[in-house]
This record gives sequence, structure tokens and C-alpha cells, in this order.
Amino acid sequence: MIFFFITTLMFTILIVLVIIFYMNRSSKTFSVSEVNKNIFKHQFYEIEEDFKLGVINKKEFDTLKNELSKRVLKYSTSQISEQQNENKALNKSITIISMPIMILLSCLFYFYNGQPSLPDLPLSDRKDSIVPVVFYERAIIDIDKRIATNKDNLELYILKAHTLSNIDKTAQAIKTWKYIIDNYREQLDATIYLSYGETIIQNTANEENILFVTKEAKDIFEKAFKLSSIETEVGALTRFYLGLYDYQNGKTELAQKVWQEIILFAPDDAFWKKQIELQINQISKNQVDVENERILSMVSRLSERLYTTNSTNITEWNRLGRSYIVLGQFEKAMKAYEEAYALNSENLDSLKGLAESMLLNSEKNRPVDKKIINLFNSILLLDKNYLLGLWVMADNEILSNNFNKAEHLLNRILIQLSEGTEEYNLVIRKLNELQE
Repeated sequence: MIFFFITTLMFTILIVLVIIFYMNRSSKTFSVSEVNKNIFKHQFYEIEEDFKLGVINKKEFDTLKNELSKRVLKYSTSQISEQQNENKALNKSITIISMPIMILLSCLFYFYNGQPSLPDLPLSDRKDSIVPVVFYERAIIDIDKRIATNKDNLELYILKAHTLSNIDKTAQAIKTWKYIIDNYREQLDATIYLSYGETIIQNTANEENILFVTKEAKDIFEKAFKLSSIETEVGALTRFYLGLYDYQNGKTELAQKVWQEIILFAPDDAFWKKQIELQINQISKNQVDVENERILSMVSRLSERLYTTNSTNITEWNRLGRSYIVLGQFEKAMKAYEEAYALNSENLDSLKGLAESMLLNSEKNRPVDKKIINLFNSILLLDKNYLLGLWVMADNEILSNNFNKAEHLLNRILIQLSEGTEEYNLVIRKLNELQE
């Protein structure tokens, strides 16, 4: 409040100085030429007429003219002096009267329209446009006063609940929402239920430091669901939270289905749709990260056990190799399959795994290593329809300019694929390139 009064005083002084400046400028418009023109015009005219008619000679004309000019100058000087004295007095009066009046009016305006009892908030304390808690607390006091005189006003209770949520007084906000639910049943809509459910989530986050949709919140969101459309922000958010409840309770597929419906039916130009999509993508990413961590932990335990015990279980070595391929760790996958291959060089799963991991671990855009080609040859002797083997061998024959052999291998792939699939079209394009 002190800051306000200081600002008001400085502003008042500035305005008064501006007024005085312009008044002083206006007082300087009185000139000798105007006095001569307005007061002594006819005297000069008469002298000139007498001179023309020969009533007076040149010397007398000059003498009279000089005398009349002195009188004009004397008169104009006295007028200016009087005017200046009057202006000084007027300026002083305006200064004395206007300053207290402007200060008084500013204070009265602030008293009736502002909040004089609130503390000062220096600019250095105003960060990120965050409204200080004290302002919300004062707002709640004002809302309670208005409620006391208008107890049936639903909007006031809603405003109070939102204000309490903004300052993390979620327990009090929940009580206010419950009061609204119990006393305004006929006026309830989806927005009220959504806000109530979000407050419950916020309260849980404050207490347990985790974003979690409780059973109580889920029941509230279901009521909002019945009163809203998926094409509206309230309806979309309601369904998002219901999906999150399913996701947190292990019903991942059901949650994904609900979220896909939001993305499908919500308007593309709605700003809130993008926010929901970001939330869904983040949750999905977290899910993948958690799943990868779980797999990695399982694979690490399996790897440690197999290498520590020098296991002779080919199935487990193959499973370890396949897990490393899923994780994208091709070199480790290759080593695991080599262990299995060393135990039985004719085991088809070991051969396929070793060939695949070596192929994935090799440099791209370079001819396939001869050792890998030999492995795929061995696999095709045991499984003549192995698609990856046929593709690798066909590519190798093309590099060796054996186009007829390559075409034969590609046709063996083609008869195993469904027409119109991406793989089918890829083989067709390859065959067309050979024919060209």
C-alpha cells in the first residue's frame, strides 16, 4: 500500500507540472503587434492620411509616429506584466488545489475498488506470473462474505472450490465440492463432476506424491461421463481419466482403446486435444520404458545364471539370444547363440538366431560377410522356405550378377506371401528391377 501512495504522489506532481508548463506557454501569446493592431490601429491610419494630404510634413510625421509607438510599447508592457502576475497567482492556486484533490481521488478510488489491506508485492518477487497465495486467501475471505449474504448462489461455491484448489488446500476444496453435490443435485453438470474428480486426484498427489486415479475419483468421473460428449473438452478429459484408472489397474488394452477413441473423435483444431495426446504418448512411453526395464532385469539374471554355470541347455541359450535381439543388443545376442551353436551345430533355432544376430550386427550398405552366407546356406538345407535366408541369398546372387538364380529365389519367397502386403510388394519391386 505504501508503494501505491508513493506512486500516486509522484504521478500527481508530474500531472501538475505538465499543466503549469502548458499554462505558461499560453500566457506568452500577448504581443506588441497585436496591441498596435487592436488598440492603436486608427491612430496610425490618421497620421498616414494627414501626411498624404500634406497637413503635416515628413519630420512631423516621423515624430508623431515615434511618439505613438512609445505609447503602444508602454501599454503592452504593463498589460504583459499584469497578465504574468495573474498567471503566477493562477498557477499557484491550481498547484495548491489540484495536488491534494488528485491524491484524495486516487486514494478513494483505490479504497473502493482495490484491496488496500493487501501487502506490497515488489516486482522482484513476481515470478512467472504466479499469483501470490495471499491474494487467493483474501479472495476466499471475500467469497465467504458474499456467500453469507447469498447462500443459494452455486457459482460462489464453485469459485471457492477452485480457489482452494489453486492454493493446494485440496481437503477444504473437496469438502466444498461435496457440499455442492449434496445441496445442488438438480444443477449439477459434467464440469462440476470433472472438477471434483480432479481435486481428488490433486489431493492424492499432495499426500502421496503420485498421480493416481482412486476408486472414489473414478466413480465421480463416471457421473461426468454420462453427462458429457467425447467431442467436448470436459467429455474428453473425463474419458482420459477413466482410461488412466484402467491403465493403473493393469487393463492396458482397455485404456488404450478409450484413449484412441478420444484421439479419433475429438476435433482436430481443439487445443486441449493436443494436450491429451501428449499425456497419452508420455504414459505409453513410460510403459515401454518400464517393460524394457523388466525385460532387461530378467535377461540380466538369465545371462548371469547361464554364464556362471556354463549351462548346456540349448533352449535357454537360444532364449537369451532372442531376448538380446528384442532389446537391440545384437553383439550380446550373437555371443549367446554362439554358445548354443557350440553345443549343437545342427540345431535350427540356434542357426537361425546366430545368422540373424550376425546379420543385424554387421555394417549396413556393405556386402554380407561370407560366414553369414554359409550359415544361411546351412539353414536352407534344413528349412528350404526360410524367408530371411532366401532374401539374403537372393541379394547375394544379385551382387554376384547371378540374376537367374536371384530371380528363382525371389519367386520362392513370393509364393509364400499374401498378395498386396508390404513384403509382397517389396519382392515384386525387386523382381522388376532384375527384369529391367
